Amino acid sequence: MEPAVEIKKAYQVTRGQAASILIVMTVLYVMNYADRSILSVVLQQIKVSMGISDGELGLIQSVFSLGLGLFTIPLAWIVDRWSRRKAIGIMALVWSAATFATGLARNVVGLVITRAFVGLGEDGFSTSGSGWLSLVYPKAKRGLITGIFGVGGVLGTAIGLILGGIIVTRTGMWQMPFFIFAVPGIILGIWAFFLKDYASVKSEGEAGLSRQYLVNFVKLFKIKAFTFTTLGQACYGLYVFTWVGWLPAFLMRAYNIDAAAAGTIVGVAGLTAMIGSPISGLLSDRWRRKNRGARGYMMALLQFINFIMLAVIVYLFGSIPIPVLIALLCVQIMLVAMMIPLLFSLITDVTPASHRIAGQGMMVTLVYAATAVGPWLVGAISDVVGGGAAGIRDGFLWLLPALLLCVVFYTINSKYYPDDSDRVSDHVYSEK
Repeated sequence: MEPAVEIKKAYQVTRGQAASILIVMTVLYVMNYADRSILSVVLQQIKVSMGISDGELGLIQSVFSLGLGLFTIPLAWIVDRWSRRKAIGIMALVWSAATFATGLARNVVGLVITRAFVGLGEDGFSTSGSGWLSLVYPKAKRGLITGIFGVGGVLGTAIGLILGGIIVTRTGMWQMPFFIFAVPGIILGIWAFFLKDYASVKSEGEAGLSRQYLVNFVKLFKIKAFTFTTLGQACYGLYVFTWVGWLPAFLMRAYNIDAAAAGTIVGVAGLTAMIGSPISGLLSDRWRRKNRGARGYMMALLQFINFIMLAVIVYLFGSIPIPVLIALLCVQIMLVAMMIPLLFSLITDVTPASHRIAGQGMMVTLVYAATAVGPWLVGAISDVVGGGAAGIRDGFLWLLPALLLCVVFYTINSKYYPDDSDRVSDHVYSEK
């Protein structure tokens, strides 16, 4: 008797299942960024409480970035070849536990270790979440969906800064925000285990990490749009992630305000991103119907405007009234939010489904390798020139060429993106 032939079913989800995946991924992204942004708003309190230098504060942030990027590639391989729902559930539990442990730290070493584990837990989430969503929804809707997903990052940053600043000011304990924000991630991490996943993309009988898989992984850099997106994002991350990390402390020093006020200013400005991200995704989807390269052109343009805006803000920081500064920050953060769906779309559009999450993992690793230098470098420059608000400003002025390089790389990327995107198929099968 002939053995039964296994019939593979195409990966399909109901509207309800798709919505559940989108909601859980987006809210987890909120908590991901809330947990990482809390540190920014308590830096000044930690400095006073522990009596440490700006260089050590920068080191704590840099180690977090190293934790984010150190294991991104191996984790992305696991997610691509194993299970999205299981891996994401475990990630959320790890980073939430490490967030709670951050509040228990008593010295710089403790903070370095716990923040490294927060970074490790968050390591592959954005790539896993966006990669999964790219196969839950069609390419024609990818800009809008990744725009909604991207709202999670900016909303999480705003929530972490606003509530974190209020909590630490009201309680007088810099540790308290870490204890409170750890809880939702644990609940959502458990929920992730029950979402409908797709089967890993591999040939019949192929091992999890076969030679052919690794060969094709290396070949991703032959995709020019993939390479220039990665280079552009590395330069962008070096500056912008460093900017977000130091901004609350910069505000406190330049305008002599407390943590609650600084967190609220940055957080409220960040709320404008909730508008920018979905609108950008929707506009890029519509523009793409008329021009295949729309997403690439739009990203290059936004990066150029962002370079101009940050150069102006950093140069004028401390010399302009707070209301004017808030207005400028709102515009700049809106620009950043508009880039989020474009980045996710640009990288997933040109990466084969079999390597989609691992490919994003490679990009993230290189981005955070570059980003890890930024916070420490700004802190070190600040210590050399005498600290204070002027020290932080000098550090950011020295980093500005990185943003100009970002504009160059994304401009080159826009030339190759349309053809590289057309070569990629999104067909996958359901889990058994």
